Amino acid sequence: MMNNSRLLLWRFQRTAYKNTNRIVLEPTRMFTRVMSHVISRDFSTQTKQDILVLNAGSSSLKFNLFSVDMGSNSVSSVLNGAANGLTVTGDVDPVIKIKQGDKTLISDVISSPTHSAALSFIADTIRSHSSENISAVGHRIVHGGTVFPESCIVDDSALEELSQLNSLAPLHNPHNLAGIVAAAETFPGALQVGVFDTGYHATIPEHAHTYALPRQLANKYRKYGFHGTSHKYVVEQAAQFLGKERINAISFHLGNGCSVACIKNNKSIDTTMGYTPLAGLPMGSRSGDIDPSIIIKLLQDEGYTSEEVSDILHNQSGLYGISGSSDSLTVERGYKNGDPGYKLAFNVFAYNVKKFLGAYTAVLNNEVDCIIFTGGIGENSPLLHNLVCEGLHPVTHDNYSRDNQVSDISAAGSSTRVLVVKTNEELAIARECVKLMR
Repeated sequence: MMNNSRLLLWRFQRTAYKNTNRIVLEPTRMFTRVMSHVISRDFSTQTKQDILVLNAGSSSLKFNLFSVDMGSNSVSSVLNGAANGLTVTGDVDPVIKIKQGDKTLISDVISSPTHSAALSFIADTIRSHSSENISAVGHRIVHGGTVFPESCIVDDSALEELSQLNSLAPLHNPHNLAGIVAAAETFPGALQVGVFDTGYHATIPEHAHTYALPRQLANKYRKYGFHGTSHKYVVEQAAQFLGKERINAISFHLGNGCSVACIKNNKSIDTTMGYTPLAGLPMGSRSGDIDPSIIIKLLQDEGYTSEEVSDILHNQSGLYGISGSSDSLTVERGYKNGDPGYKLAFNVFAYNVKKFLGAYTAVLNNEVDCIIFTGGIGENSPLLHNLVCEGLHPVTHDNYSRDNQVSDISAAGSSTRVLVVKTNEELAIARECVKLMR
């Protein structure tokens, strides 16, 4: 491993910011001398390349190692896994699980609850079970603002610009950047690639991303959209399944976080999430769209602080707020058993999903090639498919299987196809790395 004195060090400091811990990036040493030889590498000299994809969350680090044939563009997963419990409080053991296909190789507690320790453990496992040489590390980065409309190679200037965007996604971006720093230390010879959740939505036109605020505020606060890597991937899969180069689609990414994307000719022209991932549909514990006056009332009349209101909207609302559970399987099971709270929560969720189906159908002038369901709920809930599509697009689950990459659940004769598509954000990020390596 390269000595730290020869590597860019970005010092991560925990500073109290009201009731939350925020990570501050401070450049302490130049990075260019180290990265210049990596960026200028000719990756075409080797047919086989290994690409590591990292998804660093606030208390977790997910990874997937891919083997890439640069000649055929084939990409296959070699190892995958996740470290959880990476908290500064230390109230839970940091546990890591690593799999090779369906076989569990490792399930263990790691030495320290940090991203660096987790990545070091992952790197040792990769070296002992698979590869000594990682050509590129692809990083999921939630917010790229307007500065990063597409994937990029992360050098010192890009990392500095990214650190300025932390305030746009304080719960996500600092940890994404922590993953980049840890990867640069662990794999000093690898290209570091940033892939942005917001990137796919850079094509949303001005009239759709502008909020009706005073102009000076509207210039600062606008819709960005998220889940872009997932939406782009499933749209490409759907187009391939339908045998078309370009499609108009309405893509529903429905998991613990939920968003809808309106797609015209394979490009995003609107989406439900906004300036932050809080807007749009009700989610596992997030409120989605509400009347902004409620927030004013909570602050002015109910005596809540801004931190308490933020906690309510992010962590105490959505399915959890209505039913007491943020787990969609629990809520759906309760719905089927006739529990009033669970039934109301699931109906509120399905109603809002259906509402955006109608709205985006109108935006596309009723020219919709397909409707796409993806994400943990979208891929696994026939009940939701039925409730959302009822009266609009008849569906049948005769050919539906959770094992299929794409399941066509459209009823015979339906002019708009209804597809269930398994998302694979890690694979999409690996493919972005390949593009930048060429």
